[in-house]
Amino acid sequence: MTDTAINDHHLNMTQTAIIAGASGLIGRRIAERLLATGGWNVIGLARRPPATGDLRWIAVDLADANDCKQKLGGLKQATHIFYAARYDHPENMPEPVDVNTAMLINLVNALEPVAALKHVHAVHGSKYYGHQLGPVPVPMHEGLPRAKNQNFYFNQEDFLIERSRSAKWTYSTSRPHAFCDPAVDHPRSIGLVIAVFALIQRELGRDLDFPGSDNSFNVPTQFTDLSLLARAIVWMATEPRCANQGFNVVNGDWPRWSELWPDFAACFGMKSGRPMHIKLADYIRDKQPVWDAVVKKHKLRPTRLDELALWAYGDYQLRPEWECTSSMDKARALGFNDVMDTREMFQRQFYSYHIERIIP
Repeated sequence: MTDTAINDHHLNMTQTAIIAGASGLIGRRIAERLLATGGWNVIGLARRPPATGDLRWIAVDLADANDCKQKLGGLKQATHIFYAARYDHPENMPEPVDVNTAMLINLVNALEPVAALKHVHAVHGSKYYGHQLGPVPVPMHEGLPRAKNQNFYFNQEDFLIERSRSAKWTYSTSRPHAFCDPAVDHPRSIGLVIAVFALIQRELGRDLDFPGSDNSFNVPTQFTDLSLLARAIVWMATEPRCANQGFNVVNGDWPRWSELWPDFAACFGMKSGRPMHIKLADYIRDKQPVWDAVVKKHKLRPTRLDELALWAYGDYQLRPEWECTSSMDKARALGFNDVMDTREMFQRQFYSYHIERIIP
């Protein structure tokens, strides 16, 4: 094989991923997975790209169709879109359907005329089934109907279904639940919520009580480790049998908080407590002085308690009193067999915060 043939072969084997929302936790893990896999050029999109040199960044406002065309209209090499962007919104408010839908449409409209796209993946979630509204049939599986409410997942999916019918690219969607990741720069993290709450309770000399109710303490629930999600997403985007479908992605075990809580307490050198029947968002409002004492005692970086962790998100995860479990049968049948032990995942996450510096 000549040098030219070798170079041509390499170019044919290299694919270019455009990651929308690459500065977020999910987008970050997708980028890491692609770069670790090899054979990918990776371009991250964000309104305010971070100052990192591990991939090429483009600053773009996906909600602005003209900005998308101007900034992205030259990306002829793009082969895959990984859409992990979400429009900023308050935790207690519904996510805007129209803006989130327009952002995906603007991105596809900017790239499709110039690039030979192969696949578009959109990250959605288990709210697809409506578990946030009340009890649903469990385990939730991909054959269940959509929830009877408005959700940008549905509009984005409808767009992908309709557009892909006349396109050369296929699509897929993922439906994770309760994202878990060791990063500390994003407050929407149930592990971070639990860790900070534990340190506050420890400083107060209390047991690690459970914020929710007796019922929420004892119903099966589930989680999605973001490294697992990234592996699943890259698999969907490159496995032809996944074309034009949605897939649940969860760790694969379904523990109860009551089964996890004693281990959490042990990690922080505490006794496991009882359900408190409180809302964290309310409980935490007067605890800044307590957190300041923790920071001073252990020489941590000063932080505002209401910015460090998203307490309303903690309530969303800890308070439901009905079972929320998703089936992984569909992905398993097509060959995705990765699993994650939730107990070990949380322990790794807590120790990634270097709690050994605080807990002797």
